[in-house]
Amino acid sequence: MKGAGHGGSGRDPRGAGIEAFVRRHWLETWVAIVVILFALPTVFLAVAQRRWLTLERETWAATLDPTRPDPGLNPPEAVDTTGARRVTIGFYMESIEHISIHDGGWSTILDLWCAWEHDRADPDFDPFDHLLPVNGKIVSSDVVRESHTESSHYVHRRLELDFKRTFRVVNFPVDRHLLLASFENSAHPRDELLFVADDATSAVSRRVSPAGYAIERFHAVENPHSYLTSRGWPGFPPERSGTWSQPRFAIEIGRAGWGLFLKMFQALFVSVGVALLACFIKPIHVDPRFGLGVGALFASVANGYLVGTYVPETGEFSLADVVNLLGIGTILLSMTQSTISLWIYETLDDPVASRRFDRVSFWAILGGFVAALTILAAGAVSRI
Repeated sequence: MKGAGHGGSGRDPRGAGIEAFVRRHWLETWVAIVVILFALPTVFLAVAQRRWLTLERETWAATLDPTRPDPGLNPPEAVDTTGARRVTIGFYMESIEHISIHDGGWSTILDLWCAWEHDRADPDFDPFDHLLPVNGKIVSSDVVRESHTESSHYVHRRLELDFKRTFRVVNFPVDRHLLLASFENSAHPRDELLFVADDATSAVSRRVSPAGYAIERFHAVENPHSYLTSRGWPGFPPERSGTWSQPRFAIEIGRAGWGLFLKMFQALFVSVGVALLACFIKPIHVDPRFGLGVGALFASVANGYLVGTYVPETGEFSLADVVNLLGIGTILLSMTQSTISLWIYETLDDPVASRRFDRVSFWAILGGFVAALTILAAGAVSRI
């Protein structure tokens, strides 16, 4: 081209250099683009997972630590418990009837026992009177056994309980949760009644086997809790909260194995594999080359609807949603690759380059998908 580089009529030498580099290294450039497309969102999501796991640990620790306020709530008011009646309370979990991540609830059969010293000033005192489950309800309550002497009392009840709670689904379906059975006596604030958790004898039956989960640990603790209202109690200002003693039985559960994960995504993995098989078909055979990708895309979208039946309607993206989007993105990338390969084959009239492009793309896309999936899954189960 005459006059290049003179009077502004020629091409920019830097642009020409970039174009020449791309022409010489176009295949390496494509592989780099594929790596970036997989790496950027994977790293971003892995960092988000790490933050969520850190927040989860801090939240659980605060929930089980009497010296720290409950996560997201105001610190409890300090009250003098010197003159409070002390009641030892223990727990034994007989069974977990069901856990519903989608509906946000769980139910259990829980043995609850209380032991306290006899008080002549209030001989009819019973801690089970006005005992309420926090964020739950008592379906049934039966006395199993009791013992009363002149100096002490012991009552053992079996409770059938339903609890409501919001399950975080960030790492679903390899999720962990803290099931919290909390109670308080509505008639006696903490300066009158202080529960003492019987951590030594509280336990979980070996028969307890929540569907899809394994029990990792359990804790019996007592925490103070304040409310930001007097509930209209006569003689108290509206902003007076009051502090109550909350005995808590907390059970840490985690997903048992990878069975649900594999069952949820077996169709998606097959769809991605089918879409990548198009790399072994000549791009001029348009119907099978692009038909495989279209069919795989519809299958992955259907799998997304399946995932939606497991998790609640929330703005959070679960690991299941991310994996499904990863599969859809991989299929779309494979269809884009087929389009480029067809252009190389027909427009540039270079079947050899098209075939080479297909083989390299197959391993690059497959490797990117597997690597991203592995990193996300490992991050979800990490305890670091």
